[in-house]
Amino acid sequence: MKKLPNGVLQLEKSRGANGYVLPLGDSYAVIDPGMKSGAGGVIAELSDAGVARDVSHILLTHYDIDHAGAALALVEATGAQLWIGRPDAEILRGQRPAGTFSRRITSSIGRPKLPAEVHFLGESPGFLEEVTAIATPGHTPGHHAFVWGKSVFSGDAVMVRDDGTLKQFPRLLITDKPAALASTAVLESLDVQWICPGHGKVTARR
Repeated sequence: MKKLPNGVLQLEKSRGANGYVLPLGDSYAVIDPGMKSGAGGVIAELSDAGVARDVSHILLTHYDIDHAGAALALVEATGAQLWIGRPDAEILRGQRPAGTFSRRITSSIGRPKLPAEVHFLGESPGFLEEVTAIATPGHTPGHHAFVWGKSVFSGDAVMVRDDGTLKQFPRLLITDKPAALASTAVLESLDVQWICPGHGKVTARR
């Protein structure tokens, strides 16, 4: 794992989206462990770093395969609690359709599997005191960002420019454009120093 200037650890063996590890005193939380094909590498990386048995929570910004595909394997390996927005969990479980035609296509390809017990962001008790989950729908209906200290983990709610300003993903990847724009405004209003995106490099605000 690579230690970032903001004190966060970034996974180097995950595949797909950026994966992050938050130190939480006597435990760790993993944000977006990536694709299923990279699960073994992530578990080995955590084990080699001596933290696998101390992973207590897995936080998913949203349901896409490149963010959530490895989650089930990581839950089985660590016994950690899995957290996800309820609407996204319902899509993965086939209880509701994805919101657009392109989303229905992408959500049907290699759909990530969830464990039997799932904790819903903003609803279930027992969420981490050190982390704030913020609903940021638009990319997906259950998308959440996470704030830890002076860092925000934005998933695919936004993309980040080199100067730390935010921009939208291509329209094809967005379920609800007005909601996505509103979520961007929420993220822009946060008092944070670091933007840790789902794709691209961790960037300091100027």
